[in-house]
Parts: sequence; structure tokens; C-alpha cells
Amino acid sequence: MQLGKFDHYSPPPQKPQLPPVSIISTGGTISSRVDYLTGAVATLFSPEEVLQGVPELGEIVRISSAERLFNLYSEDLSPRNWCKIAEKVVEKLSGGDSGVLVLHGTDTMHYTAAALSFMVRDLPSPVVLVGAQRSSDRGSRDTDMNLICASIMAARGDVGEVGICMHGQMDDSFCNYIRGTRARKMHTSRRDAFRPINELPIARIWPDGRIEYLNRSVRRGSTRPSSDAVFEERVALVRAYPGAPPLILEALLDSGYRGVVLEGTGLGHVPSQPEDPRMSWLPSVKRGVEMGVVFAVTSQCLYGRTSSQVYR
Repeated sequence: MQLGKFDHYSPPPQKPQLPPVSIISTGGTISSRVDYLTGAVATLFSPEEVLQGVPELGEIVRISSAERLFNLYSEDLSPRNWCKIAEKVVEKLSGGDSGVLVLHGTDTMHYTAAALSFMVRDLPSPVVLVGAQRSSDRGSRDTDMNLICASIMAARGDVGEVGICMHGQMDDSFCNYIRGTRARKMHTSRRDAFRPINELPIARIWPDGRIEYLNRSVRRGSTRPSSDAVFEERVALVRAYPGAPPLILEALLDSGYRGVVLEGTGLGHVPSQPEDPRMSWLPSVKRGVEMGVVFAVTSQCLYGRTSSQVYR
């Protein structure tokens, strides 16, 4: 079987009474196995092969379509890929699907989930990003349970938001459905690597079909989805650190960047009154604002909030 043979396929006969769900594959470990020619893990599975490996899905959903949009590890994705995913999601939901599954690599899945949360508007049903920490040919694989729980959420979840569905614990007890703008990968290899930041998961899903709602969310509805798939790529994420020179910002401004997210320390601080005035970031920020560059401030701390009112 050659790579790319099943970019599009028609699923076998399924139970017509089950909710229709589309699957969009983008690559990642969930589509991977060991390539015995090299000994490395490679994205070699087509959507068909992934689905054939989890026959339980046939009792949960009716797969209306399964499409490989691209076949990339998530560290190789770009905002242009996010836009394509957003447009495809709207296409599938506009066709009457009960939900959409997006198969995705885990390294940057939280970036894509956040981007889709802003790009896709008026969602009538869940858009569930799902991945795997272990390749499907390993004994400790997490693909099966992640896909089963994600399918339950896509088919029956009373949610109209983008979210990530992954293991909630190291064992196979349940998965969490985490809001797309609140998810973060917190471990390199654990099966329960994803955690919600500053809130509870939207829901907890058991592979036997139970869903326990833990947090507020937009409910499933009958709205017509739309895509605002426009993204300014000239935006940088800059981390403040002791001794960080303002030349970092100057280089971005001189290169034509239109936005800068400053990842400050603590409550959102950047160098402003160092012993050497030349190391202050404030003149560079002021210059950027005068040029029309948008600056946003966040914190390197994962929990809590930013504030400009506590210190000078």
C-alpha cells in the first residue's frame, strides 16, 4: 500500500441511524507507525487505515467522509494550514454533520485549537481535535481510546465549541474535552499530556459513552457556521528574560512585523527600568506603537492573570 493512496475514500456501509461525523486528517503521531526501513516513527497511515484500526467507531458514529487534508507533523504546520482546516471544517458542518474530528499531531495541537476557536464562527456542534502520544503500533498506544472518546463528543456532545479530546489520566479510564483557547500540552510523552489552564475541562468522556459536563460552554445549536480564515503571519511571540536586549524588538520592527506578543514575567513585566537605560524595552515598544504595530502582553506563568496596576 503506497502513501497517499487513500487521501479520499468512501467508507463501507455503516449504521444509517448513527450521527454523521466527518474526519479531517492532518498528520501527526495518530497517523504514524514505525517505518521499519528506517526505525523511526513516520506518518504513514491514511485516514482509512486509522479508522480500520478502531472498529468500535462503527457503533458510535457514521463516518460521512474521511479526508487527508495534508500529512504533516504539527511542528511543520503554519497559519496557512490553520486557514485550510478552518475552511474545511465549515464545509463539513455546513453539509449537515453532527460534528467534525480533526486528527492532529500533539506538539502544536493547542495552537491549532486556539486558532480555529477564533477563525470558525457560530459553530452548531463540536469541532474535536484529537491526537496520540504513542504511535498506533505500540502496546501503550492511546489512539483507540482518544478516537472513541472524541467520536462520542463529536456525535453526541452538547457543545458548540472547538476543543481537544485526549486522555485525562495515564490509564484508559476517561478523556477530557478541553476548550480550544484553554488547552496546553504539559508533558512531552505522557498520555495525559494536555491540561486545561485556569479552568476545568468542558467535559469528561468515558469510552462506554458517558459524558460528564464540568464547565460552562456554548451549547449545540442550529447556527450556520462561517470561516474568518484570515491570518497575519508577521506576528512574533517574544519572551522577556533577564538581560534580554531591546534589539530583539528592533529587529522585528525593522523586518516589517505587524504584531508582537510579549511574554512577560510574573504579571506581565518586561525590562523597563534596568540599571543600563539602553536595555529598557519601552522605547522600542513606543516606536512600534507609533508605526502601527500591535503589542499584546501575556505572562510566562501558566496560571493567574496579567495586571498593569500592581507595580510601577
